[in-house]
Amino acid sequence: MIFDESMYVRAQEALHLETELRRAMEQKEFALHYQPIVSLETGRVTELEALLRWKSPDGDFIPRTNLFLLQKKQG
Repeated sequence: MIFDESMYVRAQEALHLETELRRAMEQKEFALHYQPIVSLETGRVTELEALLRWKSPDGDFIPRTNLFLLQKKQG
């Protein structure tokens, strides 16, 4: 495999995301949200799912797909 420009760009993006993630942890930019799981049969809440969301300094939530890419890279 030959290292090409697209590989360089992906490596730079991953490094930037990882750096931002570390900064976000230090700045406490994560918010915990709970999502109810509702039974279709009874209409009652049967479980809760905890979701950790990353809110950037500009107020936007970081897309989960970006975090999944970083997680895949880290193993």
